[in-house]
Amino acid sequence: MHLNRRHPLRPTLVLAVLALTLSATRTLHAQSAIKVACVGEQIVHSFHRVNDPEYPQLLGGLLDKDFKADATPHPIEGGFLQGGGSHYRIGNFGHPRGTVLDHGLENPKAILRSDELKLAEQFSPNIVVLGPFGDHERLTQVGMEHFKPDLRRLIDRFAAFSSKPTIYVALPIPRGPKDDDENYRRVRVETEQVAQEKKLAVIDLWTAFLGHAEFFKDATHLTVPGRRYLARLVADAILNGRGG
Repeated sequence: MHLNRRHPLRPTLVLAVLALTLSATRTLHAQSAIKVACVGEQIVHSFHRVNDPEYPQLLGGLLDKDFKADATPHPIEGGFLQGGGSHYRIGNFGHPRGTVLDHGLENPKAILRSDELKLAEQFSPNIVVLGPFGDHERLTQVGMEHFKPDLRRLIDRFAAFSSKPTIYVALPIPRGPKDDDENYRRVRVETEQVAQEKKLAVIDLWTAFLGHAEFFKDATHLTVPGRRYLARLVADAILNGRGG
């Protein structure tokens, strides 16, 4: 008479099964996480590495307590590029001297012609936070009469992504933070006008930062508390499903 005996699984086989299960779980999570692409100029990603942690990384920490940045650095000057937690994945696709205005210069760089735009498309975002802009438009040698049509083109480019993202348009942060720069004032007004035309939610960073000198390191760069404040404003807009 033969007895049926159960043979214990070999330890190596158990480990292999666990590894495959963990890998499958991570893949499923990566596919189900809400992807947020942050696009803009130096407020989003700066040449000055003293600006770490940047606002997209702080945004990830607000949306997910277990948020961690990936090891892959941003292609420009290092720093944060992507990361994720339980529910969200954040991508930093800011260009330090990015512009809405389209032109052929390398510095500043038109977002429409940037590697960051290509990386954002590969990221397949569910949400795009576009902006702020305003500081480098004057360096492009392109007239500001092109700002609105170029902003429409830029928004249409993001809207054409296969992931069909929801787009939030961030108004510029005032220089310094004072309402005394004509170029910034024009960017603010025309950005809001185009967003309204496109029926997109607006994140009003202009009003939120106006008069708050404590959040500024200089006229165009934020302190860590300033970047935390910015991250909170964006997180609130995303979690509430609307601009402010």
